[in-house]
Amino acid sequence: MKITKVDVFAADFPFKKDKDNTSAISLGTWNTCLFVLVKVHTDEGICGWGESAPFARTSPLGQMAICDVIMDYLAPAIIGMDPFNIQGIWKAMDKSVPDHPQAKGALDMALYDIMGRKLGLPASTLMGGAVRDEIPLQALLCLDTIENMKKEAESWLDKGFRTIRIKLGTGDMHRDMAMVREIRKTIGPDVKLRVDPNQAYTKKQALQLIPVLEENEVEIFEQPVAWHDLDAMADLNASTWIPIMPHEGMKSIYDVREFIKKDAVSLFTLKTDRPGGLTKACLTRDMAELFNIPCVVMSSVELSISTCASMMLAATLKDLPFACEASGPVEIEDITDNSGFIKGDKFIVPQGPGFGFEVDEDKIRHYTKKMWTADETSEIKD
Repeated sequence: MKITKVDVFAADFPFKKDKDNTSAISLGTWNTCLFVLVKVHTDEGICGWGESAPFARTSPLGQMAICDVIMDYLAPAIIGMDPFNIQGIWKAMDKSVPDHPQAKGALDMALYDIMGRKLGLPASTLMGGAVRDEIPLQALLCLDTIENMKKEAESWLDKGFRTIRIKLGTGDMHRDMAMVREIRKTIGPDVKLRVDPNQAYTKKQALQLIPVLEENEVEIFEQPVAWHDLDAMADLNASTWIPIMPHEGMKSIYDVREFIKKDAVSLFTLKTDRPGGLTKACLTRDMAELFNIPCVVMSSVELSISTCASMMLAATLKDLPFACEASGPVEIEDITDNSGFIKGDKFIVPQGPGFGFEVDEDKIRHYTKKMWTADETSEIKD
């Protein structure tokens, strides 16, 4: 079996018509979700799909840059290789370009889809095997007025959700504090609450907020300071019992190593686009286990390809004390009928081969603004 061709799609998907057409975090607002999709072909007619969900304000690379890296370097490097040869493919990708795990991760993801389809097994089996078939989910509240966020929190409670994650970082610390207190009052003491300011704070501001977070039993404090400030993350991690969790700061597997060395993390978020597809996510999972650091699987507002892949990864975690996130298929137009996956606050892990579903290629092409193909005639650019 060998890889014969790679199709790359730069596709922009809108929010669903019944949703507000914008989302906001401390770094800005957006009304369209940009994706890079890859379809990896083999000489046996078995194809696999991979996905990257870049959001330029939080990602190392934007959509078109990822497409360029795949087409100019990565796809030509792996064409002709056996998709089961994961280590060989990563060696070839790393040799062709040393960085860019988001681009490599999309191709890596597609390999697991291919292998699962070839073997007739769910991709989770290739990640070590599933220990659960349902994943608890959290709800996400983006930045808005406090009243609107309270109403949205109530709507999620009505749907059965028992974990709420809210965005912070309004630029006004008193407003952020009030937001935490008011949302806690709204959801009551028994619902879990998480906060994510997306790097909005200095270390002193984050320290100022910690007493309010502890008072309101916040479960997770995600990426409070700038992505590169591991020293501040370490200081914050030592200052509270609330788990400090990185997001933007964890771009590659080498960042995982540094977070562990500096004792700057007490909870790892696993994502399929960082630190580099399912292979590196599994490596992060295993490194975290060695240091007794729990993991949770989160979302970058992804389509069903990456969402199903990430939930299959969550199914392999020996322990899962935290609810995960699969917000993409709920919020945006998707490429499959995902009604069978998400049931209230649970994600039902697909049991079919590969990622367990078929994509709607017509829908992908409808939202694709540009497409490229690399085949056996393609060469790595100098």
